[in-house]
Amino acid sequence: MTIGRSTSTPSARAARISGAAFALGGALVVIGGVAAILTGTPVAAHDLAPLTGPGDLAGRFGQVSPLVSAAAAAVVVAAVAVMMARGRLQPLAAAIELLVLALVIDACIGGAAARIGHASDGGVLGASVASLMGGTSIVAGAIITMIGRE
Repeated sequence: MTIGRSTSTPSARAARISGAAFALGGALVVIGGVAAILTGTPVAAHDLAPLTGPGDLAGRFGQVSPLVSAAAAAVVVAAVAVMMARGRLQPLAAAIELLVLALVIDACIGGAAARIGHASDGGVLGASVASLMGGTSIVAGAIITMIGRE
């Protein structure tokens, strides 16, 4: 223990790295979940036919735009997490960005829940749940980052 430093004060560097790990992990889960929903693997959503290719994406962009928006926000989360881990972004600014992006992800996935919430066989679509939990992991990363700021 160093003199003048409380043992209960969290290490800002450790919190920054932990927050980045939670955010990056959540972003990867969101991207994977959205990809699974759009391709219909392993199970198709009950009210959204799987995409057959880039032309189909352009033709049905209105149907899939909330999912594409969630995936785009997850890519931005990954970039913010990398900058945060490298110390290029202030913890408070990173935490606010992560909270806003997590809200976008959860709103997009939650807003599309009527179409993608259930599988074609009537069960809950696991990819949708995973995408929502990825957004929640990003929120956890933001909170951890805020706790560790100096």
